[in-house]
Amino acid sequence: MSNKRIQRVGVIGAGVMGSGIAAHLASVGVDVLLVDIVPRDAPTAVDELDPGHEAIHRRRCEIAATAIAKMSKHKPSPFQRRGDLTRIKAGNLEDDLVSLGQCDWIVEAVVERLDIKQSVFAKLDEVRASHTIVSSNTSGIPLRSMAKGRSEGFRKHFLITHFFNPVRYMKLLEIVPGEDTSTEVVETMHRFCERDLGKGVVYAKDTINFIANRIGVHGMMTALRTWLEDGYRVDEVDAIMGPAMGRPKSAVFKTADVVGLDTFGHVAKNCFDNLPDDEERDVFELPNVVATLIASGATGRKAGAGFYKKVGKEIHVFDARAGDYVPRESFRYESLGVAKKTADVGQRVAAMVAADDRAGRYAWKVTSASLVYAANRLGEIADDVVSVDRGMRWGFNWDLGPFEVWDAIGVQNVVDRLRSEGRDVPALVEKMLANGQNRFYPETGALNANLDNQPIASLPGIQLADVLASNAIVDSNKGAQLLDLGDGVACLRFTTKMNALDGDIVQMGQAGLELINGGGDFDALVIANDGANFSVGANLMFIGGLIQAGKWKELEASVNAFQQFTKALKYSDRPVVSAPHGMALGGGCEVAIHATRMQAAAETYMGLVEVGVGLLPGAGGTKEMALRAAQAIPAGVKTDVMAFLQPAFEAIALGKVATGAGHMAELGYLRDVDDWSVDNDARIGDAKRVALRLLEDDYRPPAEAVVTLPGADGIAAFDMALNAFRWSAMASDHDCVIGHQVARVLCGGQAGGSVSEQQLLDLEREGFLHLCGLEKTHQRIEHMLKTGKPLRN
Repeated sequence: MSNKRIQRVGVIGAGVMGSGIAAHLASVGVDVLLVDIVPRDAPTAVDELDPGHEAIHRRRCEIAATAIAKMSKHKPSPFQRRGDLTRIKAGNLEDDLVSLGQCDWIVEAVVERLDIKQSVFAKLDEVRASHTIVSSNTSGIPLRSMAKGRSEGFRKHFLITHFFNPVRYMKLLEIVPGEDTSTEVVETMHRFCERDLGKGVVYAKDTINFIANRIGVHGMMTALRTWLEDGYRVDEVDAIMGPAMGRPKSAVFKTADVVGLDTFGHVAKNCFDNLPDDEERDVFELPNVVATLIASGATGRKAGAGFYKKVGKEIHVFDARAGDYVPRESFRYESLGVAKKTADVGQRVAAMVAADDRAGRYAWKVTSASLVYAANRLGEIADDVVSVDRGMRWGFNWDLGPFEVWDAIGVQNVVDRLRSEGRDVPALVEKMLANGQNRFYPETGALNANLDNQPIASLPGIQLADVLASNAIVDSNKGAQLLDLGDGVACLRFTTKMNALDGDIVQMGQAGLELINGGGDFDALVIANDGANFSVGANLMFIGGLIQAGKWKELEASVNAFQQFTKALKYSDRPVVSAPHGMALGGGCEVAIHATRMQAAAETYMGLVEVGVGLLPGAGGTKEMALRAAQAIPAGVKTDVMAFLQPAFEAIALGKVATGAGHMAELGYLRDVDDWSVDNDARIGDAKRVALRLLEDDYRPPAEAVVTLPGADGIAAFDMALNAFRWSAMASDHDCVIGHQVARVLCGGQAGGSVSEQQLLDLEREGFLHLCGLEKTHQRIEHMLKTGKPLRN
């Protein structure tokens, strides 16, 4: 099996999880057979030679077929591209059993009942090919129970692969091998799920709810109980336990609403029912007030009400004392104010739990309980601290896992405070301190359950944290660094807040181009960083400041410098590969699309969104979209270029943002020569390989483009469309003003005809500066800086 590619996968169960798994597999190019039970009212199967066989079979596959049809309407989309849906075929668990058995991998995602799962596996045991891997997506049923009674061959090829929902977006995959699972099968699944599916794989033990749900649900149940016992509000808890504590904005109660209170309650009940010896078993018992919400149908976002509820235009929160919903409030505590100003997440968490105010006391009580529980579980649910920490980061989107938090606060500090409060210290931690060990992560490596220091399993590809740790900084300034990735490849890494583009980045980018084109030690450049987002755009505060001060010459020089930088990227003698991820907006998009090649993360959200601040893309973005549209017409073919310019105009004028790499291709940001990495951790390494391959192929830059554009006629056509939007109240007057300037660039100005790239850049810069001088643009910029949201005035 180790040398055989997984090309065809069977998914059993067309519910939420099964559909999500099928969609994600299809998105990475795998053919999927999605099966479910035969509807009770379906006709009896007939022989394949019967004339009515196909119609009857379709009817018998209706459950899976309906699920496939619904996938295309899901938001957010489970697919990368619209065409991915065609890779999924519908089947049923009776007629298609033999076909299912011939798949390379079969993943079961049926209802969480042991008897039903055992029945499914008994059928598969009869038909599976000798090489076929079978896995269960169970969230907590023991593997040993599901494998009971199965053949030796089945057990060798059987394991648990626990995905998190939504499958496309959640990184964590917990793999639980059985006692009989072959090492080859485990390695094959690890490699496929990590590299092909882009998952972060951790190995869990065959225990209830594995790693992430065991620790995460315990933490959420502790937060619930503290909310009730100490009289906190729902919105107050979420204000405390969100980013201030290195957790997502959804914190506790919003997370429960998104997951579904019923689903959350089921996972907690599974722990309560099946962990009789757990010292914290009672914590998993659902409070009556939550059980009442579930019974009333208030199960969260899917039901329109849970802990939060939208009432008209207002958001209300559930008040446990009143038993009703009350308007949401904002909370200001000194500790939260300090947290907002503290960039380092470890320092932020340490300061929060040390704070002696209402927020700090809650943070300590809940966090310390999680730290103690995680330490007591090491060796039971996982063999090392890294697996637990990665499980919580990838499965619950925590910035730090529990053992990383132990180290951030200080192991001795936590122990001293626990003792001062008369609380038990985990035996593992007592032993650790007795050994003279005061960190779960020493300078190198990490501790396992035996307190041995072992190497940390490396993530795939190149991690910039490792590059920085090796002192591989070639050059730097306040906004960017040039790093040595090895093999003659340099990396331009942004270091500004939110990776906003400014003059320092442009200056260091130009230095990077000189480095690779100067005949020295470097031959190629990768543009990548490891922030939450590639770049949210240009430094708007800088632009707004120049406008307010009336420094028009300085503004024009800045725009021109940015344009010349992106143009230099495009025409560099040596290859430049951009590797965007997360949000790549405005100027971030413009930098990425001008590289020789792009190697994007699958989850890259790219767009030219300048319309939101009253501007047009002014760093070559509008120009580049015009060129790509005109160059899409095959040589020698006479056709109306407007049909090709229209999508580009809509993308810019409407500020469209791609919802992933597949959508980037549809919007024209990702070309046929570009590619994307499903695994974000592999993205930079993949980009480096692309750069080296271009060098091996003796890369030569393209000639500067000259294209034919429609001029005044095209501008008039776009203006007419804009007016139609204005008359139907779908666009404001200022939207139309911006749209007109976009049209001028895309159409090559009033003259049109044969237009050079530099002429388009001049038109773009002229339009950008014109819009900078308008009052309504000033209002949009000011509003964005104050609120972080676009103004449509």
